[in-house]
Amino acid sequence: MFLTEYGFVEAGEWLLSDGLRSGIDFRLAALRHERVIFAFVVSGETKYLGICQGRDVTLRDRMGRFKNLVGAGTNERVALEIRKVLQAGRGVKILAFKPPVVQYKRLEVDLVSGLKSSLIEAVNPAWNRRR
Repeated sequence: MFLTEYGFVEAGEWLLSDGLRSGIDFRLAALRHERVIFAFVVSGETKYLGICQGRDVTLRDRMGRFKNLVGAGTNERVALEIRKVLQAGRGVKILAFKPPVVQYKRLEVDLVSGLKSSLIEAVNPAWNRRR
């Protein structure tokens, strides 16, 4: 898989949940307390790429925004896509990558934000909106 070449690992999965308004819940086994670039993968195909916005936002926090439909817009749209796939009996894996810390002079370069656009352009995930 293309993303594993860049250091992405399987971090968890999405599950159906009748008790939630979104109809979905997640289980994380890795990188839950890290700020990462993440991907939702269905049958080996990357459907969505995103980041944990803000330096203090973890993968667990960010997945919670999809689960709880926080901020509507993208979170609601992607949560609906996840639910459709799960209802069709297919799985949705969560992959994640924590980039190394890079310094330029005395500044820390934010590779989480910096790599997002390049990865989206290279992978062209179906659930990422194009502007």
